[in-house]
Amino acid sequence: MAQTNLSNGVEMLVARHAATEGCQVGVKALSEVKKYSNVDPSDGIWMVGDQFTIPTKDLLDLVVFVAVINGNKVPAIAVETTKGEPKVLYISTLKKTIYEYEEIGGQYVIKRNPDGSNKPLFADTPLRREVLSKETVGEIIESLAGRTFKVTRVMGPFQTSRLKIKIDSLGRRDGYEIIGLRKTYIPVFEEVV
Repeated sequence: MAQTNLSNGVEMLVARHAATEGCQVGVKALSEVKKYSNVDPSDGIWMVGDQFTIPTKDLLDLVVFVAVINGNKVPAIAVETTKGEPKVLYISTLKKTIYEYEEIGGQYVIKRNPDGSNKPLFADTPLRREVLSKETVGEIIESLAGRTFKVTRVMGPFQTSRLKIKIDSLGRRDGYEIIGLRKTYIPVFEEVV
């Protein structure tokens, strides 16, 4: 399901720009997305050393799209690494925060530290703080335009929750429900200057 919706998002991007040379990054990203069958297509895509440049503002429309994963709309940018590998950069990956979960007695619960506390896991970097300071996804994407980033490390694996949006009887969002557990990673992106 998640992979199909994501593929549809990239296919829309490609169709929108089929008459331009810029759609080639989208075509490559689509083929990359189709290789991954896990629930979170961003997991396992980013490797230490991956480096890429976000296109300049005048070209963003060629590579920005919205994927739908488990009912969640996820803004993304199709990029190509310096090694020529197509990748999909989810904006949420840049500010990724997770809690570790475990299953106890058929219930999914947040894993507690020995002192009883539970702290979120995230990569505390200047880029993450910058992304969190923006008010809209559009502002985030525009601020990234023309800049080069590199994956300096990958944290994990961690076991976290797999969420699905709950919809009420009127078709409105009504929170989330945990539908399982999954392994995830936190890629650490830093700007190359």
